[in-house]
Amino acid sequence: MTTMSREREAVASRFRSDGIAHVGPVLDPEVLAQLKAGAVSLIDRFAGPARANADYWNYEVEGAEPVLYRIHNLEKQDWPQGELLHRPEIAAVAADVLGTPVVPTAFALVLKEPLRAAGVPWHRDRVNVPPHAVCNISICLDTAGPENGCLEGVPGSHLLPDDADVTAVRDAGPRVPVPSQEGDFIVHDVRLVHGSGPNPSDQWRRTIVIEFADPARELPVLTS
Repeated sequence: MTTMSREREAVASRFRSDGIAHVGPVLDPEVLAQLKAGAVSLIDRFAGPARANADYWNYEVEGAEPVLYRIHNLEKQDWPQGELLHRPEIAAVAADVLGTPVVPTAFALVLKEPLRAAGVPWHRDRVNVPPHAVCNISICLDTAGPENGCLEGVPGSHLLPDDADVTAVRDAGPRVPVPSQEGDFIVHDVRLVHGSGPNPSDQWRRTIVIEFADPARELPVLTS
């Protein structure tokens, strides 16, 4: 067994027990740089006509510009780097943790603007699937920690019943932050109870999130 396969086996084990796992850099630095440049170009469009694009999710701030927090349907946006979302290295991580063939089922760019971004309320992405059936891979385009609103989760909460009270689970904890470096992957079960804090820092937090599932599984379309 190679060192890499042992590492991936450990990641898969943590995913199954905790519902969340951290993976060191997977993509070639040049590929990551291209994805980051593409993300910057998409975000910059929000200052122009893209503001009317329904895929650009934002909220109003009285007396200031709206705050962009998500670009939905990322694979459908007009950007040359979009083909990089289908790199086999990304899908391989999802296949390792799920233990099945996988296909991407949703794409988004999730972002936290410096100094202005609000936190993400605690939630579960889906509860209409069993544990270990669907995962989200977050490709970290920036270094993230509690200071700029990194992901936090409650380990093991993906195993809880569908009707578990998210607020109660969050408060009971443990709430575990998952800091990351640029280029890292974070993979979590879509059933995991998780959220994140605001970004009062002067540093961006930008993440490409791709949902993966077994192609044999039918999933309702995500709308929020």
